[in-house]
Amino acid sequence: MFTRLGRSLPVAATLLALGASTSVRAQEPVITLREAISRTLQSNPDLAAYAYTLKAQDGRITQSGLRPNPTLSGTVENVLGTGLASGGQYAELTLMLSQVIELGGLRERRIDVARRERDGLQAEGDIRRLDTIAETARRFVSLASQQEQHQLTHLAVELAEKTAAAVEKRVAAAKSPLAERDRAAVALQRAQNDDAHAEHELQTARYALAASWAASKPDFVSASADLYRLPTMRSYDELLAALEATPDLARYLSEARLRDAEIALAIAGRRQGLQIGAGVRRLEQTRDTGLVFSFQMPLPVGDRNQGLIAEAEARREGAAAEREATLIKARTQLFGYYRELLDRQRQVGLIREKALPRMESALAHTDYAYERGRYSYLELVDAQRELLELKREAIEAAAQYHFTLIEIERLTGNGLSR
Repeated sequence: MFTRLGRSLPVAATLLALGASTSVRAQEPVITLREAISRTLQSNPDLAAYAYTLKAQDGRITQSGLRPNPTLSGTVENVLGTGLASGGQYAELTLMLSQVIELGGLRERRIDVARRERDGLQAEGDIRRLDTIAETARRFVSLASQQEQHQLTHLAVELAEKTAAAVEKRVAAAKSPLAERDRAAVALQRAQNDDAHAEHELQTARYALAASWAASKPDFVSASADLYRLPTMRSYDELLAALEATPDLARYLSEARLRDAEIALAIAGRRQGLQIGAGVRRLEQTRDTGLVFSFQMPLPVGDRNQGLIAEAEARREGAAAEREATLIKARTQLFGYYRELLDRQRQVGLIREKALPRMESALAHTDYAYERGRYSYLELVDAQRELLELKREAIEAAAQYHFTLIEIERLTGNGLSR
């Protein structure tokens, strides 16, 4: 459908790390990012609708290449007059066939404009395709993130159940007040409510992803993804250089070529062509027949397409200015995204490699000490809350890393994985 991007899935390239996960049960129907994007490109209704826009422009190109139709005209003179002309014996009947001959390559210029318009539509189609791929990737990452969030709420329920059981033992042994049992029961109920809400969010994320290819409901249960596997990225200079060739900027090149074609068409249109004709004339008075020839050519005295030429030239300069403004904006966005990516990478590494192991160790010690009466219920609950919050931060940071990576790939139109 869109030829320039037909063989590459740039956004998918950097997120293929999300294509495998050890946390997804083998018996569950799963979907990978590559499969999600493939389905989207095949069945997305917006992309399907845009194909007809290109087909419509193909029709315009065909129409632009057609020559003007010949004209058949007829005139009758010297009839229904007075005197000798009233009888019709002096009537003259003329039948003529005329044809407009376009000059100055006007037909070729018209075809060129229609083709350049199609190039512009093609560039817009490439942009729409990239936007669609990026949106599907975002929904896939959202689903992967919701899966991790759901696992986290499962863990919260497990911790709350374990704590409630431990509190029950201490209350039965008269080592803790009855109030702690009630508080533990409430904490368990809240954890269960959060887990139910996470299940709802997970289901919503599944349906959102399936909607990318117009499915009424998902035929998968999970996204095959490892959220914490962060793809490597190219250097900032490489990404900066890639901006020059993105579809967002390529469309301005297509527009510039269109304006050049419009200028050429307007110049050629100064001489719209000449009209020649040939026919026969019947003279009733003498019963004779003669040939008639005609010639017409507009004279470009006042209207020489000055306005159209000036308009096309202004639009040509405007396209160059808009391209420069878009490039400057893209560079600024790229720098922000790149710094965000580095920050999220550092954050995920620190949490998972340093903070989480220490917090898990701290919780284990706190749990051990609580069972032996060394720590209070509040200290145990606080340690659990800190662990859960740290895991939540890791999920959000990893998801944000992938979201930012998608934005960089959408901006540059190139894969970042090595």
